[in-house]
Amino acid sequence: MEEIIKQIAQIDSVAVSNKENSEQALKDRREQYEKEIIAYREETLTKAKERAEELYNEIIMTGKTGNSLETEKSRKTAVVTQNKYLEIEPVLLNEVFNEIFRVEG
Repeated sequence: MEEIIKQIAQIDSVAVSNKENSEQALKDRREQYEKEIIAYREETLTKAKERAEELYNEIIMTGKTGNSLETEKSRKTAVVTQNKYLEIEPVLLNEVFNEIFRVEG
């Protein structure tokens, strides 16, 4: 009977040891997964921030380029308009003065 009790105690001791080992393995695995999740989250956030910065810079550059193109287009239109006016200015002034003199005279 004593031998049976020793065997039961030994089996119980092994079972407790196995349970503790399993619990420790689960705890270790949980900690590992938590670290991996934190690392993944930080990496993902860093990549998202970098991509957002790239997109922001692209938008700014597109706006600057568009603004430059519109400014240049406006400048060219102003130059063309000024040249056209300078071409017809003498004729217009002549017509206006002729009309004024005709009305007065």
